[in-house]
Amino acid sequence: MPNISTIEAGQGLGDLKFGLERKDVELILGAPDEIETFSFSEDDEDDMTENWHYDALELSLSFDDSDDWRLGTISITSSQYLLKGFAPIGLSKDELESKLEALGVDDLEYDDWSPEETPVHELMASDSLGINFWFDEDKLSEVQWAPLFLDEETIIWPEIN
Repeated sequence: MPNISTIEAGQGLGDLKFGLERKDVELILGAPDEIETFSFSEDDEDDMTENWHYDALELSLSFDDSDDWRLGTISITSSQYLLKGFAPIGLSKDELESKLEALGVDDLEYDDWSPEETPVHELMASDSLGINFWFDEDKLSEVQWAPLFLDEETIIWPEIN
């Protein structure tokens, strides 16, 4: 069984390192339960993204054409995953903020993304960690992260062994 329990800012999820090719991810996790392919821009066929969903793991992985289809974003929704030794899913905003501040994370930013159908859907983000924390009704429901950037254009891909 692969080690995929630890959220590593800028690096990945244990053995799942940012920058892995789709075939390498499939060797680690097997075939996904669902694959979604789409473009964020309606008029650009070269701007394709592929999301892989692993239902039992409560894990989604994103690969972008612009990054040569390498693993670029990871999202988790289960409390089985650990960040700096604690399980973040299910924590309140105050609980998570306290834990992160105790670890020296001091660049948290907040945004309200509440649509009509989800009255309280909020984002807490840390640029230094490259992590987005999504809250529904003041409970952390999803953690989403990517590799870090040297500047606005240059991704710092982790070393892959």
